[in-house]
Parts: sequence; C-alpha cells; structure tokens
Amino acid sequence: MRKAARGFTLIELLVVIAIIGLLMTIIMVSLGGAKAKSRDAKRQADLKNIQLALAVYYNENGMYPKNIYSTSGVAPSNGLSPNYLPVVPKDPNGSATCTDSGVAGCYKYIAYGTNSICNNSTNPPFTYHLGAAMEDTNGAWVSQDIDADTGGTYVYTGYVGCTTAVTGAQVFNGNATGCSGSTAANPDACYDVAP
Repeated sequence: MRKAARGFTLIELLVVIAIIGLLMTIIMVSLGGAKAKSRDAKRQADLKNIQLALAVYYNENGMYPKNIYSTSGVAPSNGLSPNYLPVVPKDPNGSATCTDSGVAGCYKYIAYGTNSICNNSTNPPFTYHLGAAMEDTNGAWVSQDIDADTGGTYVYTGYVGCTTAVTGAQVFNGNATGCSGSTAANPDACYDVAP
C-alpha cells in the first residue's frame, strides 16, 4: 500500500514567508543607503561638469553667466545650454523644469559682481558659488567642499550677488540645509564649490 504524499503545513509556509520578508526588508534598507550615495555621487559629478562649462564660458566671455539655466540672450544673461552643455543638469531627485537656481530640484548657483546689476559692460560677474543638497551627511564630500558662508568669506569678499540671477536670496551658506538660506546647519548637507 502506498503512503499519501504529504505537503507543507500552513505553519511551515508562514515561517518561510516571514523569513523571506525579513531578508527583503534588510536588503531594501541597505539598498536605500546605496541609492542615496549614488545620487550624491551624481550631484558631485554634475557640479564638476557645470564647473568645467563655467570655465569655458569665462574663457570665451571674460565673465560668468548670471543664470546657468537661462537658454537665451548674450553674456552674462545667457546660460550654459546649448553652447557649453547640451542640457544643464538638475538634481537627481528634482522633477521641476529648471529656469533658475531658485527652483526646487535645481542646483544652487549665484554669480557675483561688484554690485547687484551684473551686466556685460560696467559690472560683469567675476565669481560664483555653486551648490547641491546632499543626502548622506557623513560622506567623504564633507571635507572636500569649500563651505563658503554668507558673512563674507571666500567668494563674497567685495562682491554682491546678481539679483536677476535667481529667485529669492542673493547668497546661500555652504553649510545650509539643502543649500538654501543663510544659516548654517549641523550636520552639513550642502556640497558647495566656487572657481
């Protein structure tokens, strides 16, 4: 006489499902940190590409643009696209159309001249401050950026932000949360660079 084949009990199936669920949770949590680090690496690479385009722009025009996202006009009112970059990058988490650096999801950029007018004849923008909001506040980037503040250090000495370059503030603190505002935050969540 043959024995009937026996299947898994309900309890055995529930234990296996619970173990699989626990493993998936652990994997998803560890991948979340890796995704944030990947987006931060993309932000750093984007800023380096923008800096290279800004250097070429400066070499050709003798000044920096007031707005990197502008697509028309003459220096310094024109931006980097399409002559210096096919498309000016925006934050990997950003979904908005970037028209200037004051739009959420766009990289923070402010050009500086000797007064707030910033034109191509009497007051061309001579320097800039560029930043990206980072997710991993403990990354190696923390010691690699300039951390320019709004009190006059580094890019600000003797210069004023171009008022037509961005919506909102003319300056941002290199330690501000999301590179937005003039107040430093702890931990530093802004990767900022200048020429």
